[in-house]
Amino acid sequence: MTASWRRAGAIVTHVKTPAEHYNAAVGRQLRAEIGAAGSSIAAMAREIGIARSALDNYVTGKRAIPVPVVYAVSAAVDVEPYMVLSRAEERLRAEAGRRSATITPLRPRSDVPGTRDNRPEVAFDSDVAHGDDTDDLYD
Repeated sequence: MTASWRRAGAIVTHVKTPAEHYNAAVGRQLRAEIGAAGSSIAAMAREIGIARSALDNYVTGKRAIPVPVVYAVSAAVDVEPYMVLSRAEERLRAEAGRRSATITPLRPRSDVPGTRDNRPEVAFDSDVAHGDDTDDLYD
């Protein structure tokens, strides 16, 4: 995440550190693993017991990903944590334009519907009228 601010007449810009780039790559890889497992961010958050908004912040690179979350998601999608991190490193190298990266393909899933078959997901039953419900803002 890049931020700018003014200090004593000068504009100061925060440039992403290598750690922030790596964290974002791990987040993108977690999102890919969740999708490859046929799950969604909302369903995965419920399964591992954290808030949907927290998991969304982790996979989008907005927040640093706690190691227990990497382990919990890895266990839920049946992939070893070191594989998730290794794939994230490959992803980071590939995105940086280094030709030495080898992309490990995700295992194909025949039971996962295509994007045309997406169905809305209901996180919980509520007495609140749909117009007042904000859960669908995170799709």
